[in-house]
Amino acid sequence: MANTEELKQEFLDICKKNIKREGIDELLKWICSSDFFQAPASTKFHGSHPGGLVEHSLNVYRCLAKIVERYPDAKISPETVAITALFHDICKAHYYKVGTRNVKDENGQWTTKEVYEVDERFPIGHGEKSCIILQWFLKQLSVDELLAIRFHMGGFDPLVKGGDQSISRAYTASPLAVMLHLADLEATYLLEKAE
Repeated sequence: MANTEELKQEFLDICKKNIKREGIDELLKWICSSDFFQAPASTKFHGSHPGGLVEHSLNVYRCLAKIVERYPDAKISPETVAITALFHDICKAHYYKVGTRNVKDENGQWTTKEVYEVDERFPIGHGEKSCIILQWFLKQLSVDELLAIRFHMGGFDPLVKGGDQSISRAYTASPLAVMLHLADLEATYLLEKAE
């Protein structure tokens, strides 16, 4: 686990180097005023520690950049890689709070432990929420970028359980959507450990 300040600086450096879209300065100002750089990536799975969200976002960025290199015919720009990977989970800003629960320690004694809990204030959906927040700032997101961010959860998206076919159509229409999902899986299950 790297230093949170170092991760924040790396994230901001990548944004400043690669993203030239109108609204990026306002987006970065907003994200710096949020808890994004201190937030966990999940409550108890991957990155469930302070700074886990920015660490995960950077891991997804590195994974996506490598996948995109393997498919040059897809013509995916470094700017699109940065936007989709670094901001796919922007919906998790202001999403978690610290709570407590009772757990047994190694001696079988009950003890109180600090844990992260979901504190959802804008329950509109995971990928949808990330797209909406980004569009508050970046007005020129492409259809591919929106599809990738919206459907980055793949089979973990609740719509799949209901039999919705839009995820399949999105993956057929957008190689970037498939690539971001694969990068998210690689970062989550191969690079990061549940805690």
